[in-house]
Amino acid sequence: MRTREALLEAAIALAKDGRSPSIPEVAEAARVSPATAYRYFPNPQSLWSEVASREEHLRRDFTGVLDNLTGDAEERIDVVIRSAANMQFADQLLWRTVLRSILDRWIEQADIPEADRVPNRGTTRLRMARAALEPLADRLSPDQLERLVNAIVLVYGIEALVSTQDVLNLSPEDATDLMSWSARALIRQALAEAEAAQPD
Repeated sequence: MRTREALLEAAIALAKDGRSPSIPEVAEAARVSPATAYRYFPNPQSLWSEVASREEHLRRDFTGVLDNLTGDAEERIDVVIRSAANMQFADQLLWRTVLRSILDRWIEQADIPEADRVPNRGTTRLRMARAALEPLADRLSPDQLERLVNAIVLVYGIEALVSTQDVLNLSPEDATDLMSWSARALIRQALAEAEAAQPD
């Protein structure tokens, strides 16, 4: 565990310097051999997935957030989005470096058959959206609910943070409000469409 923690701490430190380090670079910073580092993290994606769950600013445990969700779907998704946004705005450099690493990984695998590629992303954001929208299971069909979950995943997270900061030039507070508003608007639209489709 000490070696794993040393590798994670080294990756975080390098990320906060604006770098997207390779496994050997992280190993060098942690003062372990590349072979040892690869035993813990066989590829950069596995390293950055672990970084995302261990970084100090992530102590706001998502499992705890999900366990404590109350209210209707709009209230629940608001809590989820604000928790994610607060965490990511608190350490943009780290999260942008994680995103860059993910994009680099996609580019590296562009010529590899899709079935042979290492998965490029985790499913935390998707699981959070599904948990927040559970109260709608009796109002939307499974297909309608899944479409709504997928749509909401588009309006929060690191990509939404980048868009609201770099394209829209919003403050973190306004950006978070916009993410939440977008998700709640999607919920209302999905419910309206489902109601309209009901037979008279």
